[in-house]
Amino acid sequence: MKAAILSILSIVLVVVLIIGNIHWNIRGDSPLSPIHETHDSTVSQEKSSNPESYFSLDYYMGFAKSWPEQAQQVLEAKLSDKKAFHILLVGSDSIGDQESGLLTPLKEALSSKYDQYVTIDSIVYDGTTSDYVNDEEYESLIDKKPDMVIFEPFLLHDNDKAVNISTTLTNINKVIKETKDSLPDVTFVLMPAHPLYEANLYPMQVSDLEKYAEAEEIPYWNHWEAWPDRKDEKVKDYYKKLPGDKSIANEQGFEVWSEYLADKLISE
Repeated sequence: MKAAILSILSIVLVVVLIIGNIHWNIRGDSPLSPIHETHDSTVSQEKSSNPESYFSLDYYMGFAKSWPEQAQQVLEAKLSDKKAFHILLVGSDSIGDQESGLLTPLKEALSSKYDQYVTIDSIVYDGTTSDYVNDEEYESLIDKKPDMVIFEPFLLHDNDKAVNISTTLTNINKVIKETKDSLPDVTFVLMPAHPLYEANLYPMQVSDLEKYAEAEEIPYWNHWEAWPDRKDEKVKDYYKKLPGDKSIANEQGFEVWSEYLADKLISE
């Protein structure tokens, strides 16, 4: 009798184990199961636990969906070799400096997503496009060996010195040509300086720059769409006046501008 009871209990135990195993497998296969995690969360956990050894080409390329096509191709090649892709900001003092400007927030944003695989630096030039070309200052740009140049072509300086927009565009073309002759895989992106309240000639020059970029098939990032309208007095709250009828974006203006660029460089 005792042997029969033990046999029955053994059979019951086996049945319970089988049913439990089946239930666990079904739960594991369910898309609603909490043990299933998204790819991004898995990536984040792996990076957090072992940041030095973790690497995923698809993960990093996923952030670059809004980049110009050529830049994406170069980025993929660089990532495949685990080399850094270098972005260079070039512009007048309108783009700011290390303490206040576009560079620092963009550095922080890029490093938080691309780690060490996308870097950014800047060149600030205090002159017109004609000065830049005549002094062959584009050589310093070439020396940096950038993979992508985000170029604010000194529009407010040209405007202040009465450089005709056709001359400005000719100078821009020269800079791009000279750079591409030395760095054929480089990508240029054009953008204007900050908007000004109720300016007359300046918006026309910016419009001509955009038309030039479209005609030459050069990416143009119009961050003005993130600012208050230039005809709205509120836009004056986003930049500050400087001596000599000059101006520069203030903290609020640089925040809007840098967030726009970060959204272009980092797709979420």
